[in-house]
Amino acid sequence: MPKKDLKKPKAETTVVKGTVTLNQKEAILNLVGILGSNEQDVVGKIITLWLYNEGFIGKDKFGKNKKGVSS
Repeated sequence: MPKKDLKKPKAETTVVKGTVTLNQKEAILNLVGILGSNEQDVVGKIITLWLYNEGFIGKDKFGKNKKGVSS
C-alpha cells in the first residue's frame, strides 16, 4: 500500500443510481447466497439490505428461512 493512501483520513465513496433488472436481481440474490468469507458476507448483507430498502426484494424473501423463523 502506498504511503500516500495511509494519510487519507476518509474513504473515497461513489454513489451510483440506476435500475436493477430482474436478471440482475436474481444474480445478486444467488451471489449473496454463495458468498462465504466474512468480508464477502458483509458485502452481501449490505447489497441485500440495499435491495430490500429500494423495494427490489419483498418481505417474503428477506429475513426468514424455509421454516418461517427469522434469522
